[in-house]
Amino acid sequence: MIDADERLVSISASLRRALGIGPDVQPPGTIRAIMDEDSARRIHEVLQYGGTVRNLLAVRLVAQDGGSWTASAEYLPTTGGGAVLVISPDSDRWTDEEAALLLERSQDLIFSVQLRPSFSFRYVNAASTPVTGYRPDELRADPSLFTGSVHPDDQALLDAALANARRLEAPVVFRFRHRSGEWRWFEFAGTPVADEGDQVSAVEGIVRDVTVRHRLQEQFRLLAERSPEMIYRVRFVPATATDYVSPACVAVTGRQPEEFYNDPLLLLRYVHDEDQALLQRCFDDPDTACTHPIRFRLFHADGSLHWIELVNVPVRDEAGRLVAIEGVCRDVTERQEVERMLQAMNRRMNLLTSLTRHDVLNQLTVLLGSLELAGTAESTTELAWFLDRSRAAAWAIHRLLEFTRDCQKIGQGAPCWVSVTELGRRAAASFAGDGPTIEVADGPWEILADPLIEQVFYNLIENAVRHGESVSRVKISVETPAAGGLVVVCEDDGIGVPVNEKGRIFERGYGRNTGLGLYLAAEILATTGITIAETGRPGVGARFEIRVPREACRTAIPGTETSSTAGRTGPCP
Repeated sequence: MIDADERLVSISASLRRALGIGPDVQPPGTIRAIMDEDSARRIHEVLQYGGTVRNLLAVRLVAQDGGSWTASAEYLPTTGGGAVLVISPDSDRWTDEEAALLLERSQDLIFSVQLRPSFSFRYVNAASTPVTGYRPDELRADPSLFTGSVHPDDQALLDAALANARRLEAPVVFRFRHRSGEWRWFEFAGTPVADEGDQVSAVEGIVRDVTVRHRLQEQFRLLAERSPEMIYRVRFVPATATDYVSPACVAVTGRQPEEFYNDPLLLLRYVHDEDQALLQRCFDDPDTACTHPIRFRLFHADGSLHWIELVNVPVRDEAGRLVAIEGVCRDVTERQEVERMLQAMNRRMNLLTSLTRHDVLNQLTVLLGSLELAGTAESTTELAWFLDRSRAAAWAIHRLLEFTRDCQKIGQGAPCWVSVTELGRRAAASFAGDGPTIEVADGPWEILADPLIEQVFYNLIENAVRHGESVSRVKISVETPAAGGLVVVCEDDGIGVPVNEKGRIFERGYGRNTGLGLYLAAEILATTGITIAETGRPGVGARFEIRVPREACRTAIPGTETSSTAGRTGPCP
């Protein structure tokens, strides 16, 4: 309350506390004792010219200790020319007392330490007790309680952070032995305080107990490192680099983590040529190219080809810019093989049910009809004709049932590595004696094929020996095309295959005899991705080319056994 001469008549208890005026102290003169000159001038003008008008003014109050802050003052005129000023501090007014209370109530350890001439605490808040187990007065009295509790392996790290506080760009994490004896993980962030010579003489900062967070991070780290799947993170900003790759990369790719850290695009360099574009799109545009798991072929460090399933997750910054990708790679070679075998078996079963049943019924119709007519034969010659038809139909049914048995065997056994030379020689041995000369080339080549692969070589040689016209020589050899893989060739010097039949000789039932041999050969080879085609010239001879992809062929190391899935070979040609 002020009078007409702008003298302070009374001040409320709350305003006295804010201004630092004791309850027993007389108000200090005029309004200029509690506010700046500009504010006092505006109060003066309202007193002189405002009359009985109610006004709301903005004033800047000045406390006894020199501190100041902005407040709103509502002017209420009184009789006699004075007024009542209702002072309302701004909502963002922050006093030193409130700041001190905030520091003391903080759950983080807030400190100020003197570095020179010796390490000592200038200030430490009450959180030191729960965080370190030591009271603030204990730490101030004996700073070694803090410095001596830092883990020996982390002492140099913390000392360096304090000594180089000007360059402390990221929090420092270290271990600290709590007064209870338990080791805890602390995170320290500080700000340097320079003296008059611009030397860092003190550090102010915060120490936070991050033990729970660290343990969770450690659990996630152990989970990633123990996982059989390769987990990784590749960042693109500011430069492409591998931030993390789990130890499982050795099992999945055959390559050490250090190789991925040195070359963040290492994975792309060993992807099968036909899958390069697919994987590159996954890295370039993960939002659209990797919305679901993708599978690709990868060359393992031992030279073998594996099927890999990859799942990528894009990582973007606040502006939506792609800054990294995080992903998981798993080896699904066995799963891929099982799925392929199941598909092949389903396809064969569909053929068996749709075709074989029809053929057997047709032959049964012939058999039953011939037997019925045989009972009405009027001569021995006519009876013999009907019986020959019945016998032929019965043998046809027998061959169809054997075909069904052979088809069921395809794909039942796990693919195995077999020597091309040994296969050719074993098949040729079945035709030893009179007949065409059979030549089998020597070589270290092995192919990954169905256990029935020997039947393929047998059928090809039989096709030339039994059914070829004017065949004097059959040759089995191996070619290594520049594109990779192998081509196993079985050729003869007979009359060859007519051009209009080349595309049909592998169809079921096509041919001059059972029409099953070459069909079975193609089915057996297909179980491991191997194809067969007839490329000979009519009048010159038949030529069957068995094309083996890179992942299904290799060269054997001397002294090892064939027919094994063990990886002990050199790279495929």
